Amino acid sequence: MKKKLTAKVQEINPQLQQFSTSFAHCLVVEPESKDISLKKGSIYAVYEVTGSANFDTSLTNTALRDILHNSYYQSDNISPIQSLEKAIMEAREKILQLSNDALSAEPTNIQLNISAGVLWGNVFYAVQFGEADGFLMRDGVVKPIEAVSEGSFAAASGIVRDEDVVILSSRSFSQIYPPQKLPTTRISEQNLKENEACILLKFIVDTSFTEEETIDFGLEKQASKNRRREQVQKILLGARRNVERAAPLANKIKEILSRRKKSNTQLDISGIGKIPKTRLPKEKKLPKKFAFLLPILGLVLIIVLGIQLLGQKKTETSATPPLTVEKTETPASQVDVNEITKDDGQYKVLRVDPEIFYDIKITDQNAQPREIAAVGNFIVVADPSSGIIYKSSMETAKFETETTAYPGLKSLINVDGTLGFLQNNKYFAYNLSDSTKTLSYDIAGTNILGTYSDYLYGIVDDKLIRYEKDGNKYTETLWGQSAEFQNARSITVAYSIYLLTKNGELTKHTSGNKNTFEIKGLNNDLSGATKVLTTIDFDYIYVLDPANQRVVVLDFEGNLVKQYTHQPLTSWEDLRDMTVTSDETALYLLNGSKVMKIGLENGQ
Repeated sequence: MKKKLTAKVQEINPQLQQFSTSFAHCLVVEPESKDISLKKGSIYAVYEVTGSANFDTSLTNTALRDILHNSYYQSDNISPIQSLEKAIMEAREKILQLSNDALSAEPTNIQLNISAGVLWGNVFYAVQFGEADGFLMRDGVVKPIEAVSEGSFAAASGIVRDEDVVILSSRSFSQIYPPQKLPTTRISEQNLKENEACILLKFIVDTSFTEEETIDFGLEKQASKNRRREQVQKILLGARRNVERAAPLANKIKEILSRRKKSNTQLDISGIGKIPKTRLPKEKKLPKKFAFLLPILGLVLIIVLGIQLLGQKKTETSATPPLTVEKTETPASQVDVNEITKDDGQYKVLRVDPEIFYDIKITDQNAQPREIAAVGNFIVVADPSSGIIYKSSMETAKFETETTAYPGLKSLINVDGTLGFLQNNKYFAYNLSDSTKTLSYDIAGTNILGTYSDYLYGIVDDKLIRYEKDGNKYTETLWGQSAEFQNARSITVAYSIYLLTKNGELTKHTSGNKNTFEIKGLNNDLSGATKVLTTIDFDYIYVLDPANQRVVVLDFEGNLVKQYTHQPLTSWEDLRDMTVTSDETALYLLNGSKVMKIGLENGQ
């Protein structure tokens, strides 16, 4: 069960003068309501302003608090990290504006350093900008927060436990007061320098939940299992009651048959085959009314069980069009199941029988879908040949055709709840709720797309280009250039950029440099892989490998977590694409024209 934690906060602030050129301070930013707090969490931060300009410290502190509050809590971005990064960038711009109004005539070299975090449920999201520090103390051991850098930002996220302590501080503070010594060191705020500040967060289990709160404790899956178990129990109970009702009649028949058997034992066994039925005593014959009722009793039981099963199935599938589940099966006599599955445990193979969410052929017999994406509450499938987009809600499986077609469209991605794709040297930001609000931008030469924060990333020949939105256009910046970028199969971004090369090698790049990234524990290589997918909010990296009919799940260190594949007597013979929901609870596969759904367990 997931636990929601709350933080006990200790702020260590220096005494500030009214005006200063270099100072630090703590901020705790809470939303206006408990409902927003449940959805977005609370912000804890330590900032430091340095430079040659003279700042009004009180005004700066108030301005930063207001900017962080408004930008973060009004953001539509579902990612706490992206929302926090955007808020920090807005705060930085405001700092520069404040410096122009300050007492210094030439405000130069202004720098905002900030270490901030958001506690949301039992997950802590940390963002650092510039020179600032963050540490985690667990079981008495203090370690720096392992953040991944992208430009001036470094970010990390992870589950925190009861009694964990997170320390956010200015760089000057951590150099003078090492975090390992904080528990045993008495610090007088009067002795602190103006650029030394620190905030300590001790996490404890929050037991003050109300029935109205909607934090996900992972109970919905268990409730679903319980409902299915109850349905089976009801059917069995009904069958048991029918049998109990028929028991008196069955006992009567049993008694008659017993008497008949007893009578027959008195006959000459050697000649029993020669005795005609007419020679049996009349009183030993099975009464006709009981002989007639015996098959009726069996028929009644079968009908009752059939009606109950049909009723349950009809209730569960009334909102979903009937689907025909086709499986490629091989006679069991020709398959050695034990031989196929003998290494499953060693290589963390999970064989599943996915739910057939929908068959696009039901909507369009001529459909040839190739790509799939989970965007908000929608599942989107696209046919590049015709350019048709098919859309269905995740709650009710029913794909409908969008009115406008985009022949040649490719590279479907989820961009903060908007469907993004390429077509004819243009990038489209497609609004799934109102297609009339769809926007397009010129992006020439790009074949595949990835997204991170407010940026798009694309491959053009051997160049990796970063696209930044500037008004009604995207401007290009060369992020990196390498021969391995040429004809890359797939790209995804989560702080670092993960690239699936034309040879099926999964590589990692950070800040323009290639990192060492080795996949460990995998039985077959990824030479046949076609797609890699992750986000900054995911716990894992997902790789689609049609050649081996599997989805490989890795952690960010390259360790094998799990492999999803089919049952031994079935096949995923036409895997075309995959997508994962933003909350990482479901994996959707496009196998031919069929959309298949696999539930993802917490922790995989």
